[in-house]
Amino acid sequence: MIIEVEDRFCKVAKAFSKALEKLERAAEREAAVHEVEETAFDDLLEVGRRMIAEYIQMQGEDVPRPKTIEHEGKTLRRLPRQRRRPYMSAFGPTPFRRDVYASRETQRQEVVPLDAKLGMPEGNTSYLLQKWSGTKCAKESYQESRASLREILGFAPSVNCLEDMVARAAEHADAYFDEQPPVDPETEEEILVITSDCKGVPMRKVDAPRTKRGEDAPGAKRKRLKKGEKNGQKRLACVGGVYSVAPFRRRADDVVNEIFRKEKQTDRPQPQNKRLRAQLTREVAGQEVNAKDVIFDWLAQEVDERDPHERRTVVAVMDGETKLRDLQELKIRRAIGILDIWHVTEYLWKLAYCFHRESSDQAEAFVDTYLRKLLEGKVRRVIGGIRQMVTKAGLAKHKREKAQQYLNYFAARCDYMKYDEYLDAGYPIGSGVVEGACRHLVKDRMEQTGMRWRISGAQAVLSLRAIYLNDDWGTFHAGRIEAEQRKLYPYKQHLLAILNCAT
Repeated sequence: MIIEVEDRFCKVAKAFSKALEKLERAAEREAAVHEVEETAFDDLLEVGRRMIAEYIQMQGEDVPRPKTIEHEGKTLRRLPRQRRRPYMSAFGPTPFRRDVYASRETQRQEVVPLDAKLGMPEGNTSYLLQKWSGTKCAKESYQESRASLREILGFAPSVNCLEDMVARAAEHADAYFDEQPPVDPETEEEILVITSDCKGVPMRKVDAPRTKRGEDAPGAKRKRLKKGEKNGQKRLACVGGVYSVAPFRRRADDVVNEIFRKEKQTDRPQPQNKRLRAQLTREVAGQEVNAKDVIFDWLAQEVDERDPHERRTVVAVMDGETKLRDLQELKIRRAIGILDIWHVTEYLWKLAYCFHRESSDQAEAFVDTYLRKLLEGKVRRVIGGIRQMVTKAGLAKHKREKAQQYLNYFAARCDYMKYDEYLDAGYPIGSGVVEGACRHLVKDRMEQTGMRWRISGAQAVLSLRAIYLNDDWGTFHAGRIEAEQRKLYPYKQHLLAILNCAT
């Protein structure tokens, strides 16, 4: 046995020696270093593949091979022929054969000793390669991910295999978010910030939102796309974010300078312990689960775990969507609602264009003036003053109606626009810290050219992308392996007892 093991590792050593010989020959002919790197990398992949193959074989030789075993009250027999197990390691295809125990030939394989001993994954791709593939697929399309892996390794799982890996990994995502331990309170700052927004995901027709009756009928006239609209229907993904930050007291002038002159203040405190999550409304176990409810339940859980004694200030910085604000007030009542100042600025620009030409100095002056007044807490005076302007300016009907619509929007949200108080207390008033990440989470991955999604596939990618952007990929992957191993091999701890008590 010892001689065989030494001989086996000697074969690996010989493969490595061949790689060193190539290196020596390259040195003699003074080859370019990039050529040497490429050859050496390919050779090391082959050495690694042989190491894994020999390790699997060595482990298999130590497993007892009784003809029958007792397991869970059943007598199982070793099938006559060893079954081939395809296996794609991080070094390349490494298939092997092993014993399988079942009630009879055509029944489910109930005990596979070598698979259990080695901790083989549910699929045929190694956990390490799954880890690498998952990070690629969280960032790039499946085709691009496969091309990237193939460029580096010389081989890669198929697109279907990548999709299957992502789907299997995502099955653990909801539990991971719900059971994720709270952040270390020692690393938390004084203010807890929550935010939520909705971003569109282009869907395949079968999973697109329901249209009005007749819109999909053959020959139905298609509506002309508006400015910025794209072909294809979208489902809204609800994105939530939470982080903590130290107070940062400012004046109205500071905010105006930052918005208009991009004068970002260098002493701004950094957000801590940022976490993101994205959800589509979907069916789970036969029940429709609303995305916004899931996100706000999760945000409420984050707030409770981060601040169980309610010693921190909680602020909810969001745009003006009524449903999101209603959920915040229902599920996180103690949060101070703040209307995102960037969203307010967008509405001020729309108002400005009711009175002045787009891109004009007058429009910019309008926004500068009224933004400053809003930041000084003069919300109702701003609304009243602009209403008078609408009356006196003699605007065209459509512009007058738009202006009134925008002013009504502000009037309905005055309670979330106490910016003078917020600035004095040092609260954040813009959701830019998480807003950019939310947009990045959905748009940069889900809206690439030509992409159309099914609900299940989109949710899988969104979940894994959120975990990746939260810098939790390593922890998530390790936990997923542990959970999968418990499911696949519940008998692993008693494997030797099962095999040794058999005949």
